Amino acid sequence: MNANETLERTARLADLLGFDRKLRIVDVGANPLVEGEVSYQKLLEAGYAEVVGFEPQEHALAALLEQKTDAETYLPYALGSGSPQTLHICRSSGFTSVHPCDPKSAQYLGFSRGMQATGEVEISTRRMDDLKEIGAVDFLKIDVQGSEADIIRHGHDTLRNAVAIQTEVRFFPLYENEPSYGDLERVMTEGRFRFLKLAGLKHVSASASWRKRLRRSVYSQAVDGDAYFLRDLRDPEAYSSEQLATLSLLSDAIMDAPDVALFALDVLVQRRAVPAEAPEKYLSWLPANWLR
Repeated sequence: MNANETLERTARLADLLGFDRKLRIVDVGANPLVEGEVSYQKLLEAGYAEVVGFEPQEHALAALLEQKTDAETYLPYALGSGSPQTLHICRSSGFTSVHPCDPKSAQYLGFSRGMQATGEVEISTRRMDDLKEIGAVDFLKIDVQGSEADIIRHGHDTLRNAVAIQTEVRFFPLYENEPSYGDLERVMTEGRFRFLKLAGLKHVSASASWRKRLRRSVYSQAVDGDAYFLRDLRDPEAYSSEQLATLSLLSDAIMDAPDVALFALDVLVQRRAVPAEAPEKYLSWLPANWLR
């Protein structure tokens, strides 16, 4: 299904839900020189979203400011625990982190050139919960090379109304003393978010000498990827009707999770917040190869 078809379905769903405001998205680590098109890009371009982004690297921030729209605000803050940190600059800006690179991991994964240290910068970090610029949040996207757990731990109040988080998750360490996936999941659980699914998973060949002779599809070493976490769906009564409508839209437009969109619609039907035929209508808009 192409992006235009997805947006058309999302527009129908928004109308069905009576959703008449923009989705509020926070993007932490919004470096466009690494990410390319982000998961919410089409929603933003179509006028369904507004973004508050954070990017402390000057050249990356400059690129964001140069191409931004009126619906986007970007700030030069590094988020974290609020304590001073050392930012370790790497040859490839996508590897820059408050954690120093692990040279053994870099060599094993073939990342030695990109992860080569080129400098250090002392920075101040800010707690998400202290930033009035953010406001209410529907969806958090975060990609900060090892600082995810710290940022979320100090952002629970800000995220109290958020329904979904997209974050990078690491399964093989790239940096010295970086939090593990288990550490991140514990922080998510503290904030009442539960793992939904992986949006993607990057694998690297364990054999550097034969790497160029193998297809990427047979690379074995899982390194990292993006994952979606949702506010715990086992307690739908903890969701307001507006949060359920938001969840339905985000599930459809960003997370490719039609079953979650339908779950939210079912609860809204029970509350008589949408017409009883809403789930059936939504099903009729899904592509045929998604249905049995």
